[in-house]
Amino acid sequence: MSQKQLQLYFFTGFYLVILVLAFLIFRPFVPVLALAGMFAVILQPVQDRLSTLFRGRLPGFASVLAIVLLILLFLVPIGFIGTQVFQETSTLYTYVTTNGKDVTTLVNDVITKPVQQYVPGFSIDVDTYARQALSWLIGNLGQIFSGTLQTVLGFFIGLVALYYFLKDGRGFLQSIAELSPLPNRYDIQVQERLTLAINSIVKGTLLIALIQGILSGIGYSMFGLPNPALWGTLAAIGALVPGVGTTIVLVPAVTYLVITGHYFPAFGLAIWGMTAVGLIDNILGPSLVGHGVKIHPLFILFSVLGGIVFFGPTGFLLGPLILSLLYALTDIYRLLILKQPLAKIEKED
Repeated sequence: MSQKQLQLYFFTGFYLVILVLAFLIFRPFVPVLALAGMFAVILQPVQDRLSTLFRGRLPGFASVLAIVLLILLFLVPIGFIGTQVFQETSTLYTYVTTNGKDVTTLVNDVITKPVQQYVPGFSIDVDTYARQALSWLIGNLGQIFSGTLQTVLGFFIGLVALYYFLKDGRGFLQSIAELSPLPNRYDIQVQERLTLAINSIVKGTLLIALIQGILSGIGYSMFGLPNPALWGTLAAIGALVPGVGTTIVLVPAVTYLVITGHYFPAFGLAIWGMTAVGLIDNILGPSLVGHGVKIHPLFILFSVLGGIVFFGPTGFLLGPLILSLLYALTDIYRLLILKQPLAKIEKED
C-alpha cells in the first residue's frame, strides 16, 4: 500500500468518525432545525421585501420582523388551538373512561345495529379505540404544550436557527453547493425545486386545510357541538382527504345534533360547512397554490399522517417537508440519470 493510499484511508476513516459524532450531537435538534429551515423558505420573500425597505442595510432586523410576523400570525394561534385541543382531549378522555357504556350504547344505536342488518358480524369496540386514540393524543400533545424545559428550549433554538437561516441562508446554501459533486446548475435546480415544493405543499394545501379546520371549529362552537377545537383539528386533517374533505367530520357532527334533537343547529351547521368551509378552497386555492409543483393530495395526506405517526404532532409539517425534498430529488434524478428535461414550472409572484 502506497503512502498516498494510506493517507487517504486514514483521512476517510477519521472524517467518517467525526461525521458520525457530529450527527449524534445534532440529532436531538434535527426536527427543530428542519422546521426552522422550512419556515425560512416560506418567509424568505417576506424577509427580502422587508430588507428592501431598509435598502439592504439591516438584514438582521428584517429577519427579526419576519419572525415576529410568523409568531403573531401563525405560532400564537396554533399554540392557542393546540392548548385548547389538549384540554378538550383530556376532558373527553375522562368522559369516555367514566361513561364508556353510554358512548358504546350510542354508537351501537346509531352505527352498529343499522349496519348489522346487512353485515351480521359487524361490530365496533368504540370504547377501546377511543381510549387508545385519546391516550395517544394526550401523550403527544402534552409533550408540546406542557411547558417543559425541553419544549421551551426547542422553541428557543428553533427561533435562533430561523433567524440565521433567514439572515445567512443563501450563504449556507452556497457552501453546500460548493461541497456538492453536482454541477452548480443542478445544485441551483435542486434548491429551486425544493423551494417550490415546500411553498406548494405548505402555503397551498396545508394552509388551506388549517383554515378549513379553524372555520369548522368555529362552526362547531357556534352551533353547540362539544369539543369544537378537537373536531376542528380532525376536520383539518380530513380536508386533506381527496374527494372527501371536511365532510368526513361534518356529516357525523350534523348527525349527532339531529340525534340529540338539535334540529336548527344541525341545519345551520350543515349550511356553514357547505359555504364558509367548503368554498374556502375555491377562494384561496388559486392565490395560495399559484403555479408551483402539482403534488397529488393523496401523497400529501399520507405524508401528514405518516409524519404524525413517526414524529408526533410536529410531523404535520415534517412529513410534507420530507415529501417536498423527495419531489425535488426525483426531478433531479430524471434529469441526471434518465436524461429527461425538467418540466417547466412557473414561479409564484
